[in-house]
Amino acid sequence: MYNKVMHHIERDFFNLKKNTTRHFGFTLAEVLITLGIIGVVAAMTMPSLIANYKYMVLQNQLKAAYSDLNQAAKMFQVHNGISVSEYAATYTSTKTFKEFQKEFNAVLKKSDLKWDSTDEEGNTIGASPYKWKGITGNKTYASNCNVSGFFWDSQGRVIGFDDLPNLGNNGPKVCIDINGEKAPNRYGQDYFVFMFTTDGYVIPWGQEHKNNPSCTSYDGNCTISTKDYCKYTSDRILQLTCSNYALINQHPTESGKDYWHDFVRGK
Repeated sequence: MYNKVMHHIERDFFNLKKNTTRHFGFTLAEVLITLGIIGVVAAMTMPSLIANYKYMVLQNQLKAAYSDLNQAAKMFQVHNGISVSEYAATYTSTKTFKEFQKEFNAVLKKSDLKWDSTDEEGNTIGASPYKWKGITGNKTYASNCNVSGFFWDSQGRVIGFDDLPNLGNNGPKVCIDINGEKAPNRYGQDYFVFMFTTDGYVIPWGQEHKNNPSCTSYDGNCTISTKDYCKYTSDRILQLTCSNYALINQHPTESGKDYWHDFVRGK
């Protein structure tokens, strides 16, 4: 009798263990299906995650570049007794640019290319140490700051000046590729335009300031309509005031949308 009872107990325990294993286990097919679903979801989300990370890095690089330009401008004023704007209105573009380079820890290399640069045969080659594109990437252009040459700072950022201002006005414009020759090399994404001010600062070009004369052309040291010159188009002229919106992550024309997530992707 005892043996019969123990037999039933062992049998019931074995069946319970077997049923429990079946309940909590996964078959190979179930595992493969689950992995397939995870792979599909990853394939759908990874490009967006990578793009978001890329633009987050560019936004942080822009903020750092803006801060460094302002610090260099203030140190220039300390060392020279006048602002970059006042110095530029008094001396040549070349001399101003050379003095400004001294405010950086190191200059990796320089280029003397300007708007009127020519090759050995006398053909105009302009100011293009390398090519930039409009924000859509469809066309290539030279730099908008093309009167002083260019220099690469210790972080590889590329900096150039535009036309000199009249005495008492802000300027010159200063263009910077915030990650140097690395992609995307596009206006409004990693290439931005700022302006020196008479009181020793740097502001996004197009931002209002007491010493900015008003104008309607994109080639002056002045205040223009920022919305008219920050648009999603292949024409790089229409990204010249985008630094104003990129710094605060605001879409130039659409309320409720931002710059880095929406505007730079054409939304």
